[in-house]
Amino acid sequence: MSPAFHIAHATSGRTRIKWAGERDNKTRVVDIAGQIAAVEDVDQAIPRPGTGSIIIEHERVQWPQLESELAHRLSLRFSTPATPEPRTAMDTINRGIDRTNAALKGINTDLGSVTVLMMLVLAVAQAFRGQIGNSSVSFLWYALSIATMSRRSENTGQSPDADSTA
Repeated sequence: MSPAFHIAHATSGRTRIKWAGERDNKTRVVDIAGQIAAVEDVDQAIPRPGTGSIIIEHERVQWPQLESELAHRLSLRFSTPATPEPRTAMDTINRGIDRTNAALKGINTDLGSVTVLMMLVLAVAQAFRGQIGNSSVSFLWYALSIATMSRRSENTGQSPDADSTA
């Protein structure tokens, strides 16, 4: 089976091809780059095994001519990658919400800690908007109040609203 590549980027005298085969076999680009470098019109072929790509420098010949020569001599197959479908703004927002939801599931959160976090975020947002006096200070105050009530209820085992009879 001939190795498959797609043309990632091409300029005059320089082309980057990327491995289009199975992900596990992309380290083969090192051997293939050596074979490409041996072709007469190629100045150098630099393998990038991490990304599975090869940078081919060819100043004396245009890429279409070199492409057909590589396909003939080394039995390489070249294709153009499929163009990704454009994402809408809602797709991007949903993706961000999904990532945030997955991150929150990984930590132990409760309503008090989420509320404190949101109050701190709102305080920073208000500070950036220049509304430092009233709004951001009140958000910080509420966040600290909730955190203090939460701390008291954890230490005593009582709710912060419970009347203490001593």
